[in-house]
Amino acid sequence: MPMPVVPLNAAQANQLFKEFTTWMVHSVPADWEQLFLTFRAVGDYVELTGRVVTVLGTARPWTPPERAVDFFVDLRDSMAKPDEGAWTTVRYHLTHPGGYSAEYDWDGEPDWDHVPPAEFFRQEMERYPRTGEHAEWLRARG
Repeated sequence: MPMPVVPLNAAQANQLFKEFTTWMVHSVPADWEQLFLTFRAVGDYVELTGRVVTVLGTARPWTPPERAVDFFVDLRDSMAKPDEGAWTTVRYHLTHPGGYSAEYDWDGEPDWDHVPPAEFFRQEMERYPRTGEHAEWLRARG
């Protein structure tokens, strides 16, 4: 997918996250207090991990619905910037009853669960070109 003509601004991204948050609140287990999602992507390779902290303070892994992957893929595409590319990691934190935060990493290599094959790094560079100062690790991997 080509980069958008005009990337989403912070207010537009925030609006999408509000809608996503409403959906997440209805998707998490009933005993949740906090939800942590980490989405990592390069090219068509994606990883999404989730962790729920219960009202009793117990943390456990949680598998988000597949629709969450689609949300993050679309958000990433919509936020891509000329010469900077797209962020490769977003950390989403949801607190009961519906407060949230999202932290993006535009330049660092994701902390992969499984390092993707080189083809995905090349795909990333073609899809989201970056200037020399952005993501040297990406060129080294591709």
